Amino acid sequence: MVSSLFAVINLNNSPQVIGADVSPQLAQIYSGVFKYLQNIDYQAIIVDIKTIAIILTVIFGTLFVLVVRKIWSLGTLKQELNKLGGEFNPPPEASTAYNARWNEIKKHVNSFIEAEWKLAVIEADKFVDDVLKTAGFTGESMGERLILIKPDQLINLQYLWDAHKLRNLLVHDPNFRLTHQQALFAINAFESVLKELTALT
Repeated sequence: MVSSLFAVINLNNSPQVIGADVSPQLAQIYSGVFKYLQNIDYQAIIVDIKTIAIILTVIFGTLFVLVVRKIWSLGTLKQELNKLGGEFNPPPEASTAYNARWNEIKKHVNSFIEAEWKLAVIEADKFVDDVLKTAGFTGESMGERLILIKPDQLINLQYLWDAHKLRNLLVHDPNFRLTHQQALFAINAFESVLKELTALT
């Protein structure tokens, strides 16, 4: 194609390009470009491009292998760390019957339903009353027991009183609206007493 393009150029003093006059300077430029294109070693350029492509393929292939090996080693390391974590972490403490009962009460108070909160407060009050009886505190009822308990016998006695009064409101006034904050306060008060009495771990 290049040779056919310049074949129409007459390199004499009066060159012609298919019906058009071309100046000698333009003819020389065409001639120079044509000779330059003819002298290019296209075969060598193709060989150089292939060589560069091979080198890049080797480099990227090596990088790919290294990345895959790194990811694999990280996965293996994670598995080993998980095994070690299982060896160093002590087993959880065995849950007592008290703990299981208390967990059920806390499920009720963590509900979105007011009736569940009321049930949690009432059950927690009964739970504490059972623990007080087991611990040897005297009295015919929860109220009597609380009256007979001395402040130096139970650090959280006042909190227990407040929680018990809330329980009485729930039992004796069915129209009483219990807020979630009140329920949480009562449950936390009951829990502090149960921990003080070592009923909960």
